Amino acid sequence: MKKEFFDKSARNWHYPSKEKYKLIEENIIPLLELKKEDIVLDVCCGTGALIPLLKDKCAELAALDYSIEMLNKAEEKNGNAAVYIEASIEDTCCADEEFDKIICHNSYPHIDDKQKAFKECFRILKPGGIFIISHDANRHQIDEHHKKCGAAVKNDMMPSNNDTMLFAANAGFETVEILDEETFYAAVCKKQ
Repeated sequence: MKKEFFDKSARNWHYPSKEKYKLIEENIIPLLELKKEDIVLDVCCGTGALIPLLKDKCAELAALDYSIEMLNKAEEKNGNAAVYIEASIEDTCCADEEFDKIICHNSYPHIDDKQKAFKECFRILKPGGIFIISHDANRHQIDEHHKKCGAAVKNDMMPSNNDTMLFAANAGFETVEILDEETFYAAVCKKQ
């Protein structure tokens, strides 16, 4: 049901405002600690809003989403700036330890099996890599937004910080930092 919601919503999905882009660029992207040689995965990429912010900061960029319509719009907007993969965050079909950095932006509440998603991201992340879950709003703002959305996502609420820490630890991440700021949210998970 959610996949259909995102497929139907893709054509009218909007990129973030200039203010949100600035917030993402200044507060969230630096948490990835990107290096030019990094291979990066934008998981649950939607229409590819982060691609313009990531494409020139890494060696390779892949954009993954389970909604083919969202991926089509991402490719339409960003061309060959990324490799586009139709798959779920819970079952990416990517190789073990393929990526240096993984970011999941504005999607966390929509993931059905969060524990499986964390385990999958741990599996495909290289040792020393960083996996970030981020939102360009805080926890309260995210939950309030979803309550106003359509039936498919109205119950998609942010997990507690304790639950997020447990998902990360159970997946194998040794270092987890959660930032629930006034204007954004980020869970930074590091693989040793």
